[in-house]
Amino acid sequence: MVQKKLNQKILRKQKNLHLVQIFLYIHEIFFFIEVIEIFEKWLQALGKLEYVTGRDKPEVDCILCAIRDDDKRVKSLKVYQDTLNFVVLNLYPYNVGHMMVCTTRHVANYIDLTKEDLIHTSRTIQGLQLLLDDLYSPRGYNIGINQGNYAGASINHIHWHVVPRFPSELGYIDITAETRVVVEGLDSVKKKIEEKIDDFLNKEFFENF
Repeated sequence: MVQKKLNQKILRKQKNLHLVQIFLYIHEIFFFIEVIEIFEKWLQALGKLEYVTGRDKPEVDCILCAIRDDDKRVKSLKVYQDTLNFVVLNLYPYNVGHMMVCTTRHVANYIDLTKEDLIHTSRTIQGLQLLLDDLYSPRGYNIGINQGNYAGASINHIHWHVVPRFPSELGYIDITAETRVVVEGLDSVKKKIEEKIDDFLNKEFFENF
């Protein structure tokens, strides 16, 4: 009789434990569904060269020249343009605020840039840094160019990358999935930059260089 009651008690505990395990399993499923929905909204794939080299390449001679000319065949994230430079948000940003400064005229080789090109571009990059400091307060920047396919250039039109850098930006997803969590959508970033860029890149700013 005692053994029977003991067995019943053990069975009840096992049943309760089983119910707890089912509850935790269901909770875990809903948790991962929520995480996946967040990732689908905010993950930005890195290295999307298909846009400029593969099957998704627009039917234009130069993507940057097409953006300069407001060609409707090319998705444009242009935020600024003058006679020597224009600025676009990177379509596949490494970080929020990742921009490219492009020569207005088509130049493929750095040595073909004029003194005026170099001076004006340098000042433009300084203005963008001031703008990004104001909007996002990054802790550092990567600024540079790639020239030629073997150097990693995917577009044969000279452009400078301006990439703001932030603390603790590399995580598990970046390493294992070759993706990056983007905390703000491109449309939102573009709107913020367009609203303030004329405060930083204006006639007075360039004349006081």
